[in-house]
Amino acid sequence: MIIPELEGLTLAKGNTGGRDAIIFPDIDGHRDLGSDDMSLICDRRRGIGADAIMRVVRIMGGTGEQSWRIDAWHSTGTPMADPGSLVRLAAHYLRVTGLIDMEDGETVGFETVAGPRSATRAGVGYAMLADVATPASAEGNDRGFDVAVTLDGLEGMMAGLTVSSDRRSVVVAVERGDDLVSATGGVQYDPNPRADSLILVHPQGDTAFLDFDGVERPATVFAMRAFSDGKEQPARDHWVRDAAVALYTWAGESATGIYQSESRDGRTEVRLTEGSVEVTATAEIVAEFMLTGLAGEGR
Repeated sequence: MIIPELEGLTLAKGNTGGRDAIIFPDIDGHRDLGSDDMSLICDRRRGIGADAIMRVVRIMGGTGEQSWRIDAWHSTGTPMADPGSLVRLAAHYLRVTGLIDMEDGETVGFETVAGPRSATRAGVGYAMLADVATPASAEGNDRGFDVAVTLDGLEGMMAGLTVSSDRRSVVVAVERGDDLVSATGGVQYDPNPRADSLILVHPQGDTAFLDFDGVERPATVFAMRAFSDGKEQPARDHWVRDAAVALYTWAGESATGIYQSESRDGRTEVRLTEGSVEVTATAEIVAEFMLTGLAGEGR
């Protein structure tokens, strides 16, 4: 596979927040890829394969200080309106490649098309602010549910809570871990909340943990699965956040405000405070590589 703009460049592939991305460092900001090249390299059969492609650019200030910019595209080559959790991956990439020094508790900021974004190193993970989400209705906020839900693979009708931000999710709590496994993603609602996704949550109780400042605090632990259009999806940040908002609403005055999710995509922590949401998760670089090919053959 030959993409001239990437010739001789060491690329990386990493994942965070339930999605993976190909990273190409464009330190001086001189490399531009066309959408066809982006879709080719992101193709999981013809190319390397990824959900997204991300360019990391260094910006030098007049006094010699440096800052960073992220440009991100979907696997189709269309620009992302907001890189979201990829900011976390960009921070990890800069740190592990030695482009920046980033000790625990330090923050790196990025310019993005959606405005400034930042990630703070928090142990083995990175903390980021996320959009605030709330129950979609007064009924949901007061009663803890606003829709009756029937799940394929499970018996009986359950109560669901619609959580809203820039999109909507219906969150349903299941009592047993077996129920979490048995659900197929098929769902019927009454009334129809016109939600984009279904989130199943299996609460596992509260636990005490030693926080970053040395203070012991309680956290609510839960397992989850997320579905969209009946198909299971990776546990992306906004779905873990919506699950945490539902658990917070259901707990009322006994809510811990700190939620730790375990899923096949790893561990994610959500902290809910008045007017803000902070999501912490790991990021991982899984490969470094260079594109090769024979001139005149294939791409």
